Amino acid sequence: MLSRLTNLAIMFLLFAYGGIALASERFEYTDPRFPEERQDTDRPIRTRSVVALEKQLRQLEEQLAQLPSLESRIAPQHEYFGYLSTRHPVSSTNDLMNAWINLTFSGKWTDDVDGMALVPAYYPSFSAEENYGFPKRFRIDVFSHNSPDVPITIVDWTKEDFPDPGLHPVFFSFPEKDVKSVKLTVTKGISEGNFQFFALDELMVFQRGNNVAPPAYQRLTASDSYDAPPYWKLQYLTNRRIHVGNYYHTFHQTEDFIQYFDTEAITFNTPRITIDLGSVRSVGRVEFYPAKIKDVPIPEFGFPLKYQIALLTEQNGQPVTESQIIEKTAPSRMRWHALSSNKGRYLRLSLIDLPRHNGLPVFAMGEIRVMGRQQNQINNFATEKNIITKNFPQDTPADTALLVDGFSNGRKIIMERSFIQQLAERKILEKELAEARHRLVIARATRSSYFWTIGISGGTILLFSLLFWIAYQRAARQRALMNLRQQIAADLHDDISANLGTISMITRRLQQDTSPSLLKQKLTEIGHIAQESFISVKEIIWHMDSDVVYLSEMFEQLEKTAGSILSDCRVECRFPSPQGIPVPAKIRRNMMLLMKEALYNCAKYAEAKHMLIEAEIQDMILKLSMKDDGIGFDPSCTLVASSDSGRGLSNMERRAKLLGAELEVQSKPDEGTQVTLRIPLK
Repeated sequence: MLSRLTNLAIMFLLFAYGGIALASERFEYTDPRFPEERQDTDRPIRTRSVVALEKQLRQLEEQLAQLPSLESRIAPQHEYFGYLSTRHPVSSTNDLMNAWINLTFSGKWTDDVDGMALVPAYYPSFSAEENYGFPKRFRIDVFSHNSPDVPITIVDWTKEDFPDPGLHPVFFSFPEKDVKSVKLTVTKGISEGNFQFFALDELMVFQRGNNVAPPAYQRLTASDSYDAPPYWKLQYLTNRRIHVGNYYHTFHQTEDFIQYFDTEAITFNTPRITIDLGSVRSVGRVEFYPAKIKDVPIPEFGFPLKYQIALLTEQNGQPVTESQIIEKTAPSRMRWHALSSNKGRYLRLSLIDLPRHNGLPVFAMGEIRVMGRQQNQINNFATEKNIITKNFPQDTPADTALLVDGFSNGRKIIMERSFIQQLAERKILEKELAEARHRLVIARATRSSYFWTIGISGGTILLFSLLFWIAYQRAARQRALMNLRQQIAADLHDDISANLGTISMITRRLQQDTSPSLLKQKLTEIGHIAQESFISVKEIIWHMDSDVVYLSEMFEQLEKTAGSILSDCRVECRFPSPQGIPVPAKIRRNMMLLMKEALYNCAKYAEAKHMLIEAEIQDMILKLSMKDDGIGFDPSCTLVASSDSGRGLSNMERRAKLLGAELEVQSKPDEGTQVTLRIPLK
């Protein structure tokens, strides 16, 4: 049984080790959501520890929190979707198309262009999650003023499909270049039946952080265009109306300008806001960022229903340029109006009609930006400039500095390039975040499987170990029982059987010779033999009943045995204080048999009247001595060596050898005998 359990335990240990190794091994997996990443690398993506992935996840979430959010799903559905090409046929032998868009700049002020962006078209009727018609293969070339006919390719995705950007902008950065015109060539679009097409919301060209593509002096042409105003038109490609939110901010905690008016007070007195630019400036456009009123679900609720913009060189003079009354504009997070680079110092905003909130007219504005060119760079001339109000409440005026503090709706307004670039970066981080979450799910499942495997394997190993230990203990008990049986049989053979044989021989002799002197002698001898047998039986029973025997108990048993054997002799014992030292069965058995042999020799031959038994322990060595005052003997005498006492000495030497002990016998005729035994107890 023990051998069978051992084999089973070994087999299971090998199986458990293999299972643990398989569960803990890093393995390759493929994420179907990102197949293009698997094609870009020959190195398999392997699982990392759960702690490392959780840390990476937190870092990615922190980075995303600092970037602007894509707001296509929450922004109102505006009418200007962007540019849409016509349908191009697709044949079984040729699935390529040749469509292009060309943007040409007037003048030589675009000499330091360093970035471009393509904003995917957002068509809510098509999908709220996916872009509409982003080109699959395309090329972007620029032409300089000095070599207007020589293309410089800055982006080339004509050999393979461009990864789907979703609704996020796609940003391309390159070293500063002198740009006369930009050409986008699309060689493969989105298939729809036997036709293909492409669409874009916005084409952006960046110079020092500003988008210079919106029309002023630019000329926009295309190989073809599907025009369906107010939804699709070529000119919508650079109109600055983009679905990504038009926020241009990152998060920052600030307040916005919110002013309530008395209805009667503004009926005949139009409120006006005038921004002093400090000097005459060439103004290209003005931007308005509506603010959100608390507890009002519509973000642009506080924007004027009707308003008018004017640019003046003198505060109370005639306008250099003045717009018509503007009303019914499409909802937008940011609204802008071109001023065609007219020169002026004061920008005036007239609030002709305002929405009502809680029965009162309200004006809510996050920021007003007056954009113009200065030293070949577009700047905001209104930043922290002086603001003059007219027909505003005197008792509870709002802080007009909030209109030019650079913040709107709790976010800092940043340059268009930074905004678009951060949105493009957000797409990459969101992709990394999705993959990190996917890896974390796998890593957690792997860790859970690993721990389950460890637990089950460990539990089974523990169970098999327990069964093995039980079987081992049972086998050990069986071996101990067998040893005990062999020991009892040996003791019975050595002592009882020999004694009974001696008694049998004596009785047969008495049957032949019944003289009184011989009868008395032999009866005395039979009595000694019976006493020896009785003591031996008691010793055997004591050994069987005692599992653990301490040295102090051995001393007590030795004293009893000596008193029983030396019944005609005074026995004196000098033992040390009680010792809690356990004595193994083998040592106690052979020691007791050796000492009994010495006691029997004394009882049979010494004729002693006094026996002194002493013991002492030093360095776990037991020194045990027995000294009598009997007739003694000469250990070297041949007669002694051939007598029964001689055989007793040889038995004592054999027992001492089994104990690994030192035996010393000292005796002289008429001077008694001393037996000394030194036994190691370790």
